[in-house]
Amino acid sequence: METYRGEVRDCLEVFRNAVCAYADTGDREALGREAARAHQLESQADNVRREIESMMYAKAVFPESRGDILGLLESADRVPNRAESVLRNLYLEQIVIPADLAPDIKALTHLVFDCVEALLNSVKVLFSNYQQASEYNGQVDRLESEADHLEAKLIEQIFASDSRPASEKILLRQKVVAVSSIADRAEDTGDRIRIIIVKRHV
Repeated sequence: METYRGEVRDCLEVFRNAVCAYADTGDREALGREAARAHQLESQADNVRREIESMMYAKAVFPESRGDILGLLESADRVPNRAESVLRNLYLEQIVIPADLAPDIKALTHLVFDCVEALLNSVKVLFSNYQQASEYNGQVDRLESEADHLEAKLIEQIFASDSRPASEKILLRQKVVAVSSIADRAEDTGDRIRIIIVKRHV
């Protein structure tokens, strides 16, 4: 599980750094290279997840917790999948991040990364310290809420502009929502963790 956590974190770190660098420089070639790295890391995370699943079935590891762990992995896997997809589409669609939006888009990207990191910390201690896992889950919820608020602020700012064409507004809104949705997926996985904790306290 630790290897899987590392692959997911590396993928999200590439995502964060790539979006922030692109917002600063507009260097699409560099964005393409980082999108390819994110794809590689997401694929590696998939491979590790499959190895964990195969091992659990082949060796009957943690039979009482197998369903919970497999469900947790399935949910967690949606996080790097989404990050890789957002980065790839940002590159393929050749969307330029306007200078007036860049600071808040970078802030949103950092919030998303911090939210996922809190989730990964919760996963790390889940079966050894339920209290600490719950505290990390609280951080996930708080950061996801902050991301929602910043998403709304950005969308309002996008559509308040008279100088942007309607088509550009729609594309920018889609990208902002897509970035924020990574935090939503982290929160969904946090909900899985919450259920696991409750089940073990019954």
